[in-house]
Amino acid sequence: MLKWPPRVQVWETRGMNSPSELVLIYDGDCQFCRLSLDFGLRALKEFPLYVAFQKINPLEFGLTEEQVKSQIWTVGGGKPPAGAHLAVAVLLGMQSNPIYRALGWLIKTPPTSWLAKKLYFFIAANRHRLPGGSRECKITDTFKGTQS
Repeated sequence: MLKWPPRVQVWETRGMNSPSELVLIYDGDCQFCRLSLDFGLRALKEFPLYVAFQKINPLEFGLTEEQVKSQIWTVGGGKPPAGAHLAVAVLLGMQSNPIYRALGWLIKTPPTSWLAKKLYFFIAANRHRLPGGSRECKITDTFKGTQS
């Protein structure tokens, strides 16, 4: 069973001040994901720390490798880990703009959350076809060995 919150020394080695800081974990090998991150950095006034999952040990953040490969995550900030559409809702919910906050609320509140989840995973499954998408966005590793 994975424990939350992660150990404080993990955050310190990552250059973060404390586990109270929110961190966005994304796929750094996916061009579409990096373009989406760049858009978020430009469009949103408030943005958490961010790191590609390839640069971390997901277990140190209370996540599995499969979880970080399949969706974005927000961890820390005094909140439980949130993945996929719920991570997007966290990002929107931290904005001062009431329209963004309302969108974040809609994304995490049923019944609109059901549609948001389906839309998120549809986009994730087809990101290699979207602008900025690349072959790397589609390829999945078949080797399930341990990470060194």
